[in-house]
Amino acid sequence: MTAPRLENRLPPEDLLDRDDHPLRELAWLLAASVAALAALVLVSGLVARWLAPRIPFEHELALAERLLPAVAPADPAAAARQAALQTLAERVAAAMDLPPGMALQVSDDPSDLVNAYATVGGRIRVFHGLLRHLKSEEALAALLAHEIAHIKHRHVAAGMGHGLAVVLTLSVVAPEGAAQAAQGLLGGTAQVALLSYTREHERQADADALAASLALYGHGGGLAELFAVLPSAEAPSGTAWLRSHPDTAERLALLEAAAAARGARLSGSLTPLPEALRTLPAKPSP
Repeated sequence: MTAPRLENRLPPEDLLDRDDHPLRELAWLLAASVAALAALVLVSGLVARWLAPRIPFEHELALAERLLPAVAPADPAAAARQAALQTLAERVAAAMDLPPGMALQVSDDPSDLVNAYATVGGRIRVFHGLLRHLKSEEALAALLAHEIAHIKHRHVAAGMGHGLAVVLTLSVVAPEGAAQAAQGLLGGTAQVALLSYTREHERQADADALAASLALYGHGGGLAELFAVLPSAEAPSGTAWLRSHPDTAERLALLEAAAAARGARLSGSLTPLPEALRTLPAKPSP
């Protein structure tokens, strides 16, 4: 039997002109892989956004205890502020029909940022920059009601669930980068909370805040005060639809209409803030 002859043939001269060029096939393969990954990210994110709010709150609470451990107030004045916030939040929550076992933990932050946020596990944080602008208990109660509504409807869980699903999917192709992204996502819960709400989430929270204000005080004057001190930077006129949140004027108009439909108004007698919240520490140095 004759042994086969081995030849080292040169590639055909017309190789680059053929339709089945290997580089073209590689390009198609890469494009298909990217498209499949994008589809997987989209589907997993949508599934996670749907699933996360349906996970029992106790699991979200356990996550919060790992990510955001409670910190004891630094001094008696800080303890008094936290107690005043917690007491008012519990009064507001009692008017909002929260699910059983959904606990709240409210604290303040010395930052001069004019904002507040709710995050995982029923945590709510109110910045001194906003507290300095509020003059009434009703306005603070409306703010807390808005943030409690985000917790009640599991808006934060939905946002974080979507983000984590995307990070885990990306870990298939970039494990180290995805791990860093996951750490940043879990560590930056404030940013996640502030960026994950949709326009519908904000409207739902506004509606719940109005209902709680009417139940506690008989009017929505606190909401009117709150919207008067919100940051004034808004999208240019006519472009509110480009924003993830409706602008202040739009939100206030919707609340006025909703209050009128209930025979109520966004005005009424106001009560001063609790004593512990009227005097705040000096603004932190820049």
